[in-house]
Amino acid sequence: MKRIIIATIFIVLMVTTSCSNRKFKPYKFDKQEQIVMHDIDYPGLLAVTMQLVKVDSLLLINEFHGDSLIIVYNLNTNQIDRHLISKGEGPNELIPPLDLCVTDNNLYILSRPIFSLNHIPLDALSKKGDTLCHDYRMPSLSDRFIPLTQTQFVFSGMWKKRYAFLNTQSSDSLQEFGNYPDYLDNEKDIPTEAKMMFHQSMFVKHPTENKFVSCSSFVLQIFSYNKKEAIIPRLLFQKQLGKYEYDFTTTGGFSATLRKGSDPEVIDLACSENYIYLIVQNKKNRKMRDIEVIDWQGNPVKYLNCNKKIICLTIDKKEKKGYCVIEDPEEHLAWFNI
Repeated sequence: MKRIIIATIFIVLMVTTSCSNRKFKPYKFDKQEQIVMHDIDYPGLLAVTMQLVKVDSLLLINEFHGDSLIIVYNLNTNQIDRHLISKGEGPNELIPPLDLCVTDNNLYILSRPIFSLNHIPLDALSKKGDTLCHDYRMPSLSDRFIPLTQTQFVFSGMWKKRYAFLNTQSSDSLQEFGNYPDYLDNEKDIPTEAKMMFHQSMFVKHPTENKFVSCSSFVLQIFSYNKKEAIIPRLLFQKQLGKYEYDFTTTGGFSATLRKGSDPEVIDLACSENYIYLIVQNKKNRKMRDIEVIDWQGNPVKYLNCNKKIICLTIDKKEKKGYCVIEDPEEHLAWFNI
C-alpha cells in the first residue's frame, strides 16, 4: 500500500456511513483515446515500486524492497547508473517507504516511518559517494509531502486540519490549514481521525508556476503558493471526483475502509506544465487503470483508455511521453505517447 498511516488512539467503535453524496457532478470527457504501451528493456527486476521521478535522461525508481531504495536508471543507455540510499538506521540510510519530489535543483526525500526530511542535490545523482543531507525531523503526524521551495513544505498526515505548512526558517513554523472533505451528508460528524485515514493525500507540483495539486481517492484540490513570502497556500479549485462511502473503526487504532458501491478510486497522479494526469480504476474492471487528463484550472481534457494495471506514472512534456510501471503480472517499465 502506498498510503500508510498508523494511529495510536485506542477507543472501541465501529461505524458505517450510510449517507448520500450531495450534488455530485462527475467529469465528462468528450475526447477519449486508446494509448499504446511500449516496454522498456530494463536490466533488472522491479519489486514494489512506489514512485517514478524523471530528471533529464534519468528515471529515479523509488523501491519499497531491496537494500537500495532509489535506483537511478539511464534511459539513454538502458543501464542502471547507480543506487541511492541504503535501507537501515545508520548514517546515510533511511527506512522505506520514501516519498520523493524535485524542487529547486534538489531531490527531496521523506522517510515516512521515521518522519525524516532529507535532500540530495540533483547534480550529485551521477556522482559516487554519500550525498544525503538531513533537513528536518517532522512531528510523528506526517505522511506525504510536497516541497514548495527550499524552505517551504506542505505535509499531509494525522493533523487536526488537513495539511501542515512548514517554514524551516521560522522557529515556530508549523501551521495547520485546510478542511477535510464533507461531501457526505453527515461527514462533518465523522471523527477527524477517520477522515484523516480515508482522505490521505498525494501531491504533485507545477514544473514552472507556483501551483500544486493535492489529490485523495475521491477529492482533487489545486493550490497556489508564494515563493517569496512564507504564507499558507491558497485554495484555487476543489472537486469531488467520485461518489464514496466508508466504514471506520477505532478498535485499537483508527482505520477507514471504502464501501462496496463507491465509484472507482484515484490511485496516483502526475503532471506537466499544461495538464494533471490522474490514474483511476477502470469502471468495468477495477484491477485495470486508465488516465484522466485535466488542465490546471480543473477542466476535463481527455480520457486515456489503457487497459493496464498502472502502478505509478511520470510525464515528460519535452519528449511528449509518459513513463510508468505496469503490473502484468510482474512489474515492468513502459512508456507511451501523450
